[in-house]
Amino acid sequence: MKDKSVVVTGAAQGIGEAIAKLAAERGARLALIDKNNQTLSPFVQNLMDDGVQAVGIIADLRARGACHQAFDEAVTALGNIDVLVNNAGIYIYTPIEEITDGEWDTVMDACLRGLFHTSVAASTHMRQHGGGRIVNIASVDGFIGFPEMAHYAAAKAGVISLTRTFAMAYVKDGILVNAVAPGLTDTPRVRTHGRAEEVTPRIPMGRLAEPHEIAEAACFLASGANTYCTGETMIVSGGLVIA
Repeated sequence: MKDKSVVVTGAAQGIGEAIAKLAAERGARLALIDKNNQTLSPFVQNLMDDGVQAVGIIADLRARGACHQAFDEAVTALGNIDVLVNNAGIYIYTPIEEITDGEWDTVMDACLRGLFHTSVAASTHMRQHGGGRIVNIASVDGFIGFPEMAHYAAAKAGVISLTRTFAMAYVKDGILVNAVAPGLTDTPRVRTHGRAEEVTPRIPMGRLAEPHEIAEAACFLASGANTYCTGETMIVSGGLVIA
């Protein structure tokens, strides 16, 4: 990923932060998009202090206009964009019968609508510049039902579907589009909800994923080492999906 220009959404914490750090370690220039400036700004500053070319872009990627504007800002800052990692999203624990229309829309907008529009912006740009890579962060919830997160699971199944569709639409333009479907990952949000205690006994490897392990998968799919994968979803679940 040396000298590649990489956009990461939802980059201020968790998996997005890990992906940004690993891309930086491998020589990438970064445009990091997040709606939380309190966490994004110091993260970007730390990267810059370490000699990384990085810019932070504050945006709430739940609407078409915001997505295209944020991507345009990334292009202005870095020039040609080689890689987009769609990591931004939200998950809310709510039993099926208690999901409101408002909550449903919030999850779908954050996890699916925004990903669609940033992918459109990136594909349009990459098609004009000889190709690129798009990596979507899906979830094992797109394969395995969790009744406490029906809306999130539906959105992530949609991410997997959009990954296939964009891959077919843009492969002729040299754009490879893939997804990573993480299992339960050891992030602050997961730890605060107690889901680890529920799910870990079902994982054959007996533990949660570390964010850097998901980042490794994402960075492979985003890199020049990936020359023949498109439309694929790489499941990184410690065996949960096959269990």
